[in-house]
Amino acid sequence: MSKMSRRAALGHLGRMASAVALVEAGLLKSAFAAQQPFNWASTGGSWGEQLEKSFIDGPGFPARTKLELVHTAQLETVSVSKIIANRGNPPYDVSNNGPAEAVMLQEAGCIVDYDPALVPNLKDIPPQAKVGNYFGGFTIMSLGLAWNTKEAKKPAGFKDLWRPEYKGRVAIPAYGWYGDYWLHSLNKLLGGDEDNIEPGLKAVAELMKTNDAIIVENAGHGMKLLEQGEVVIMPYWNGRVVALQEQGVPVAFEYVAGTLAVGQGFVIIKGTPYEKEACMLVNNTLDPEAQLTFARYSKYPPSNRRAVLPPDLEKVRIPDGALEKAAVLDYSKIAKHRAAYLERWNKEVLSS
Repeated sequence: MSKMSRRAALGHLGRMASAVALVEAGLLKSAFAAQQPFNWASTGGSWGEQLEKSFIDGPGFPARTKLELVHTAQLETVSVSKIIANRGNPPYDVSNNGPAEAVMLQEAGCIVDYDPALVPNLKDIPPQAKVGNYFGGFTIMSLGLAWNTKEAKKPAGFKDLWRPEYKGRVAIPAYGWYGDYWLHSLNKLLGGDEDNIEPGLKAVAELMKTNDAIIVENAGHGMKLLEQGEVVIMPYWNGRVVALQEQGVPVAFEYVAGTLAVGQGFVIIKGTPYEKEACMLVNNTLDPEAQLTFARYSKYPPSNRRAVLPPDLEKVRIPDGALEKAAVLDYSKIAKHRAAYLERWNKEVLSS
């Protein structure tokens, strides 16, 4: 080997050693790290499939980014716990969550703002479906009252869950599956607030004791209960009720006082090597046409103001004035009390 070749080889080895040292020091991303898959987290089942069809495969996200994609399916609360537990070493690149989880993750320093240049669709999302510049909902989900039109009366409000004729055939959401937020919505109707959960807990404990309420573990469980007629009234989602109606199930949905209205969107996890690509995915979710595609699958209304509902999707439209009945919750305070209120829920509600 010539002196020049030997010198070049030694220089190359030296540069590699320096790069490795920088990687180990956390100052330079390894070239191998850039090859890791793009991991997106959401609940599984039909929801995850619909997200993939509407916002990933439909807009050609894999081809545009040349990335290998991995879907991690789990409940939103599980993804939040894992993100916080692995702060600084993100287990996912983006995660599908509601606004409450987004606030919790933002306050924990686990997510980053969207790049407005890469997420121009955010400007067309109404305030009810976004939080700051780090969360934009692609749909507006409403947890009001679902009821069986053959075996129950049109409800006036959540108080109808306590009607004695519905004993054994009412249900409420599990605490870990939107039950905590529904509890806060009910609590505010009863005069409480995020720092005083007493009225809500007392009422739900009474409901469990006197009306033998069933605990709904997830959306699929709720669908089965209504479809099989085991439950005739319960807090449930507007889009799921539309899906049941299309199957011929005799159910209807009511926007009552305290209805929980939440956006569903993707947050970008701090530390991802794919911030640009993550913003591209978020922008896909906020695109009006992609949202209409998702609405056809999910039966939930799009959040983008520019989305024009065609005749076949009129049934998912939120009636005028319905969102004015929605509960106004302080998600920061809810997050602060979540663990303590869960303990009380377990003791006072589930043991009733």
